[in-house]
Amino acid sequence: MIACLYAIAYIVMWPVMFGILPSYSSYYEVGDIYFTLATSFMALGLWLHKDLKWTVPAYALVGVALFNCVDWPTLHNILAVIFFLSSTYIMFNDKRYPMYGTISIYWYVLLGLHNGVFWFEVVQTLIISTFHIRYVLEWMRVRTEKE
Repeated sequence: MIACLYAIAYIVMWPVMFGILPSYSSYYEVGDIYFTLATSFMALGLWLHKDLKWTVPAYALVGVALFNCVDWPTLHNILAVIFFLSSTYIMFNDKRYPMYGTISIYWYVLLGLHNGVFWFEVVQTLIISTFHIRYVLEWMRVRTEKE
């Protein structure tokens, strides 16, 4: 649950501290090592999900953190696309909560708007975090019933 809530704090923290930039990767320019660490912690949260299908998005997110948009723009952007598309795919094909994937797909339209990448990343991070929170709450409910 902490990892899910951390992701939500992550999307609020950067714009509050530095204002709205064109994308979250742009925050690397104002807080390079902090951005790398903060993004890596989000990837760790995906691994804590303990579901192998989230391995690709987790590795892609680590790549986004390690290969910044200043020195490695092409690789960084490819890894970001892999992260978001694979996350959407996993949620869309989920047997229990596929509606998160459907909602995620609808929000890809934001990419075509001014500052759309920033808002796309905000919305997608909220969707992905909410998806994981839903699973954590379900796991907690089942665990409580077994006790």
